[in-house]
Amino acid sequence: MKAAKRTGAAFLAVLLLAAASWGADIQAMAEKVFTAAMERKPFPVLTAEYPGMTVDESYAVQTEYSKKRLGGERPVGFKAGLTTEATMKKFGSDTPFAAVLFPGGALDGSAGPVEVNRAGFGNLMLECEIGFILGAPVKEPLKDVDALKGKVEFLAAAIELPDLAFTDMKQLKAADINASAISSKGFIMGKPVSLGGAPDINELVPVLSLDGAEVNRGKGSDALGNQWETAIWLVNKMLEQGWTMEKGDVLLTGALGNMLPGKPGSYVYDAGALGGIEFTVK
Repeated sequence: MKAAKRTGAAFLAVLLLAAASWGADIQAMAEKVFTAAMERKPFPVLTAEYPGMTVDESYAVQTEYSKKRLGGERPVGFKAGLTTEATMKKFGSDTPFAAVLFPGGALDGSAGPVEVNRAGFGNLMLECEIGFILGAPVKEPLKDVDALKGKVEFLAAAIELPDLAFTDMKQLKAADINASAISSKGFIMGKPVSLGGAPDINELVPVLSLDGAEVNRGKGSDALGNQWETAIWLVNKMLEQGWTMEKGDVLLTGALGNMLPGKPGSYVYDAGALGGIEFTVK
């Protein structure tokens, strides 16, 4: 009996030691991601050093990194990524991801052309998206689309500006992208449209043009097949990670069509009944 107790105690001690060690690893990985972001250097490919990193562990790193970067501030919103079968397949994932939108990254495209400077990015990318603007806080999980619509006040055309810069793009895995808050950097919001006057966003066919030539065409339903279901998933996933949402927060539901490199030039994003955004990349 005493031997069994000693064995049990030893096993528990090993488990506690392993948990403490992994907790330290989470902090160390988050610090590496944070340092890269602050020094404007490519994000580390963490899976090269921690090849067994799981989805849950990548969220743990993401949360610690995001808190460090926020420095006591609140996020201005939340974003979904890898929301198409093609992008999930490309990075070897069977699930989309969710992350915060950082303060200072929001650009107002509702009143006229916006300028985006590539010098502030390691690897600027462009995504045509739809933005949801909350009109009420969200503190508890949402059960259905009607519950979400009761929280959303406006919809808007949106361009996300992720910074997809990593030390080794060839070895990059989905867990690395998630740990970096899905390369969250900035976004442009168009003029808000009241929910009551908004179109069926799943049927929108947004088009992005560069210097007058079409470079991307998508569909509202590209985001996991349904914009509203994707938005619910995003909200509930971030609540699960310990975040809450306030009035005015933005939800971005993922790329419509392809994610494109941010080449220099003049862009026009036509989101149909949701309006458009004009911006220049320099």
